[in-house]
Amino acid sequence: MRKIFLSLFLLWTVMLTAQERGFTIKGYIPSLPDGTEVGIDAVEDSIIELATSVVKNGRFELYGQVKHPVLASFTANNLKLVEAHHWPDDSIKWHYEDCFVSNANLTIGPDFKLTGTQIQADCNELMALGDWRDAAVAWRFIDKHPQSVVSAFLVNGMLKAGFGLTDSEVERLGRALTGVPADTLRWKEYQWRVAMARKATIGSPLIDLEIKNTAGKVMRLSDQIPTDQGLVLIDFWASWCGQCIAAFPELQRLMTEYKGKVSLIGLSIDTNDTAWRRAMAKHPHAWPQYCTTPGGYKDLFQKYQIGNGVPYFLLVSPARKVVKALHTVDEIEAFLKNNPI
Repeated sequence: MRKIFLSLFLLWTVMLTAQERGFTIKGYIPSLPDGTEVGIDAVEDSIIELATSVVKNGRFELYGQVKHPVLASFTANNLKLVEAHHWPDDSIKWHYEDCFVSNANLTIGPDFKLTGTQIQADCNELMALGDWRDAAVAWRFIDKHPQSVVSAFLVNGMLKAGFGLTDSEVERLGRALTGVPADTLRWKEYQWRVAMARKATIGSPLIDLEIKNTAGKVMRLSDQIPTDQGLVLIDFWASWCGQCIAAFPELQRLMTEYKGKVSLIGLSIDTNDTAWRRAMAKHPHAWPQYCTTPGGYKDLFQKYQIGNGVPYFLLVSPARKVVKALHTVDEIEAFLKNNPI
């Protein structure tokens, strides 16, 4: 028993030391000229620069630290060389390589591929299968690696569907992983996302949100869904979203076509009240407008799990159940045509 505890203690010590040390990425790419800039950026939820360096004699080193293994992008570019030598713009070169960075030692070879950890080996295997954004490709990998950090990344991404999954799809995702020993934070995220997704499937009751009207009165989203009329289309938008604003005229056309069958309400996710009001004044519309409160905004992203943000639409029945989640006016129009009201 003492040997077991000692082994566990040593393993914990090694992991803690690695966490404190951070990552080291050593590269040798002789095709890159001296002065080429290289870098590694975390790219999961937003782009965060982790480390940068400059190539000399084909070699470079990158140092940094991450809280847990993260999807990243290795980049190499010659922008400064082009500027310094006044080369033509068409001589600008960029190279991108997807990878998973953890607090460990990695190497980058002449083929731009990263190696050195099991997580990165899994990443390379996934990339070799094809476009990992394709669900069929992702599932081929997930089914083979139910404890991989990369599988957890893929499954968590699939769960960010905002009422876009069926009950059976969520249950399949809920059985996809058996643990993520190399990334306990991602495993906890997975368990939480599965629990949230089970409450936000197609046909589930609309999850309520705290919102405010244009007069500033706080109310509940569910109270704005009439129970004695047709379907209600909720347009989630923001003042900074060009696609959202561009959709206004098409939404107006669609509501005219389906008058009496489908009504429309707008729900801005703006956190800047002034920006919201300016956008409404600048872009006239003929439907009621609301905005999420800070609490409603938080619930929207946590409970709905809308991974792609806005534009985002929900078609809701008079029973206040979600009929369909959509992302473009074309999708809305196609759904209404194929599902006569």
